[in-house]
Amino acid sequence: MRLLVTGGSGFIGSAFCRRIRKDYPHFKLVNLDCLYPCSTTSLSTSTESYFFVKGNLCDASLVASTLKEHAIDTVVHFAAQSHVDTSFTNPLSYTQDNVVGTHTLLEACRAYGGIQRFVHISTDEVYGENTETVFTETSLLKPTNPYAATKASAEMLVHSYVHSYRFPAVVIRSNNVYGPGQYPEKVIPKFIFQLLDGKSLTIQGSGHQLRSFLYVEDAVNAVLCVLFQGALGEIYNISSCDEMTIRDLAKTLVKQLRPTSTLDECLTFIEDRHFNDKRYWIESKPLFALGWKQQVPFDEGLATTIAWFKSVDRATYWCDQRSPKKVLVWGARGWIGGQFLPLLVARGFTVVEATSRANDRPAVEAEVAAQKPTHIVSLIGRTHGPGSSTIDYLEQPGKLLENMTDNLYGPLVLASVAKASGCHMMYLGTGCIFTDNGTGHAFTEADTPNFFGSAYSTVKGFTDQIMSTDYADSCLNVRIRMPISSSPGPRNFISKIISYKKICSIPNSMTVLDDILPCIVECMERRIVGPLNATNPGTIEHNTILGWYKELQNATHTWDSIGQEELLSSCVKSARSNNTLDTSRIQSLFPSLPTIQVSVRRLLETQFFRAE
Repeated sequence: MRLLVTGGSGFIGSAFCRRIRKDYPHFKLVNLDCLYPCSTTSLSTSTESYFFVKGNLCDASLVASTLKEHAIDTVVHFAAQSHVDTSFTNPLSYTQDNVVGTHTLLEACRAYGGIQRFVHISTDEVYGENTETVFTETSLLKPTNPYAATKASAEMLVHSYVHSYRFPAVVIRSNNVYGPGQYPEKVIPKFIFQLLDGKSLTIQGSGHQLRSFLYVEDAVNAVLCVLFQGALGEIYNISSCDEMTIRDLAKTLVKQLRPTSTLDECLTFIEDRHFNDKRYWIESKPLFALGWKQQVPFDEGLATTIAWFKSVDRATYWCDQRSPKKVLVWGARGWIGGQFLPLLVARGFTVVEATSRANDRPAVEAEVAAQKPTHIVSLIGRTHGPGSSTIDYLEQPGKLLENMTDNLYGPLVLASVAKASGCHMMYLGTGCIFTDNGTGHAFTEADTPNFFGSAYSTVKGFTDQIMSTDYADSCLNVRIRMPISSSPGPRNFISKIISYKKICSIPNSMTVLDDILPCIVECMERRIVGPLNATNPGTIEHNTILGWYKELQNATHTWDSIGQEELLSSCVKSARSNNTLDTSRIQSLFPSLPTIQVSVRRLLETQFFRAE
């Protein structure tokens, strides 16, 4: 057999590849994997009968050449993005990898013409949730999250090729698989590491969701059974008899890893998923008829898994610690850059300060080609200049070109070059592109900019829209507002307002950089894209901040409260954006993000501020 395994460096795929190499050494085995952070580093070296090919399934020419070069006759297709939580926040990347990737593979196999058997690995989540009636292979598919929807879509493509082209495919849908090697974004390894590291177990929602768990070697046995005996065109469920609630799973692990603690002492309940299926109950009669049965009891499999996670070298086993992360930064010398770059270095990024001008496209392209970064960061922007410390600088005659160059053209050049080069980009934009006109409406990432009261906000609004549409699949468009930080400086919003004698106090969303910048670094590591409202949850008024400043740091501080009319007539040259940003997305990514009031109060209690 000349076997191509896609995603063979992933959790189940790697276990399958190891079994093939152990039990079927006469097979020619080719592993095609793009080595996402969750992939293992242990299968990336080719041998006499095992060949590793690094690449993405969406690369049609690579897939076609791999099939032809190795004369492949059998495919087992594991490759997919599979973390449900991330699919809520970055669904387009799941469509790209799980749907487009599968279709590219199918079409390459069809054009190649030499495939005798194609095993497509799907999931029980394509059925959606159930409570009283068990799902069989003929049950209706009703996926309830973006990940499951992309897997169902991929299945539909496989079925269409079976019927339209008589393509020799078979589909497998499995319950949750666990075991040694699983990446710690999944619940069992995540809980194990949390307990080993002395942390609380984070449980989404109530923890009463039911899940069935299958040991990875039983899953490999099932795939082999279908590979060798399954009927072409058929579907096979892989079910487990080990079903429990997430809370009960936590209880079991606490008993094993922290026996002197009570369950309640070890739990922290966090916000639930946008939709969290109550149960996936499936049966496996067609697979049982082939002779497969579950062999590893849960307590035995869990003990083996715990022992493995206790001994694994976390720094080297998964690619997230081994893959080079190189970031090319424009705007590195600014106030925010001075705080952001050390965080990147601390997380293992190699940081290079760009030397080309962002508005010089040939120079940018040359620098990117020379440096070969994995990430590009744009911290550039024009908010002030000689003679003015505020955005009123851009209201002066002759400043339109400077505004357009620094706030629109330059960032878009970087976004275009990043996308063409396959780099992830982080663009630091602004949320000062909306106005609620006193309605209290909370603007989401999908809302269109509606504030045009200043030259700055108008141009930044256009940039935001282009980033959120044309570059939604390659750029993380970060919207911050009125940045506050423990780092002193004239750009610090607290330092600004304590220097003003007149204050127009309106509730606003604001960004505490000490909280938000680490989140942005993690988003870069996870290659999250699309617009992101990067403010702390909740709103705060200027007067609240000043009141705390007076209470905690300067009892003699005074200011005059004024309305918007007086602000515009005597204090500023252009209107100011006042709004609330909806923070649902960033809170789903980082559930422990503190509210703006808690964070600002803490800063004023621990850091000294002075007027700049």
